[in-house]
Amino acid sequence: MKMPETSAEMNRWLHRPLCRRYAAVVFGAISDVRLKTDADKGRTICWAFGSLINGDGEILGAWISDTQSGAATEVFGDLRSRGVESIRCGLGNFGDVADVFGATFQQSALHPSGELAFARAIGKVKPAHRSALASMLREVSGDRGAAPETVAAAEISSEKLRQKYPEVLDQWRETVARSQPLLALPEPYRRLVRLVDQTASGMQERLMKSIHQRGAFVDSAEAFAFVVEWLVRADRQLQRDVKAERAELDASGSQSGRFVPVMGSAVGTLAVA
Repeated sequence: MKMPETSAEMNRWLHRPLCRRYAAVVFGAISDVRLKTDADKGRTICWAFGSLINGDGEILGAWISDTQSGAATEVFGDLRSRGVESIRCGLGNFGDVADVFGATFQQSALHPSGELAFARAIGKVKPAHRSALASMLREVSGDRGAAPETVAAAEISSEKLRQKYPEVLDQWRETVARSQPLLALPEPYRRLVRLVDQTASGMQERLMKSIHQRGAFVDSAEAFAFVVEWLVRADRQLQRDVKAERAELDASGSQSGRFVPVMGSAVGTLAVA
């Protein structure tokens, strides 16, 4: 996986040393970038967001590969070479690469990202049906309190949703089944993992919106440079938000150890309150 040329500043960011241990890391992937050249189509841009056990988060990097599954080995290897020794919980939808993840990071486990899978599932249905399907998916996962919408209030019945989107529902049930080990995590760690997953999903949504607004790229190298530049700006905003939140907590003298989200103007992250 040869990395495209980027500016010196972005290159330093891509290869900077990282922390030794992360409590949770979410791996995102972008494969539907519009390109003007057919030769480059089909390549996947991957990125990762990680959090320490105290809730401090950062974007770990970005990578480009011909396939999502093929990228996994090199992504995990790059993180390892930059100092990462342990990831207690990995989340992502790379495919069947759990063994590669476990071999790279000892005593670690890779699970599906529920939030990224949820967003991908909702994106496959008609806009008019998304609210109703969102409620149905939350019910399947036993997370009824996460969405205020109700299927009964929708213009399409539950039965018609099942008939219209059987593959979406089947894929979501598979994701929920594979995510069951996450329910056994102790609190407040389980809440931290979910907040990290939600934060990464929000970043992915905003990044995809920026990509679509940008329009077609000349080739995958230009697309990759655009993504890296976006991630660098987002990571800087994230670090500013963390510092501001820390200063506010120090001024108030509040340190309860409770994980809470910190929302900035560009990204969301986590902090200890």
